[in-house]
Amino acid sequence: MSLVRLSIPVGMLVENVLTSGEASEVIIDCLHRRDLASLRATIKEPTMDLEERLKTAEEVGEDWAEAIRSGYEFKFLHINALKRVLDFRFDLKLDRDYVQEDLTLRHLKLNREQIQLLHSLVGRQWSVIEDERQKEGLIPVDIKLKYQ
Repeated sequence: MSLVRLSIPVGMLVENVLTSGEASEVIIDCLHRRDLASLRATIKEPTMDLEERLKTAEEVGEDWAEAIRSGYEFKFLHINALKRVLDFRFDLKLDRDYVQEDLTLRHLKLNREQIQLLHSLVGRQWSVIEDERQKEGLIPVDIKLKYQ
């Protein structure tokens, strides 16, 4: 089974609501019922227009619920959206946790599970390059645009 593919607006909706710390089915139920206030109280970016992003998902036919349950990948991801994903998913921030050199992000430190997750989210367009010398613990990683 292939992963659900999401556009940037819908993927950012998913990333933001996952920061709530709630179980997947609780998040999905809140979104289906449009009980957005309870989610806004716990998500990382409460000012995000969740209703607008849900409408976008409906208009373009993207299954955000399945993405929350089973994972997803981005259809397309520009560098600023990639940085937002790193912030939402791993609480990594530019100039604190990594540096940017043109279309490459350098010196991220991730564990093996985080690397695999990042690769599944952004691997269609971005190369996640591990420092081969480090095998355990936090591994230095660079993320580079595949097609330059």
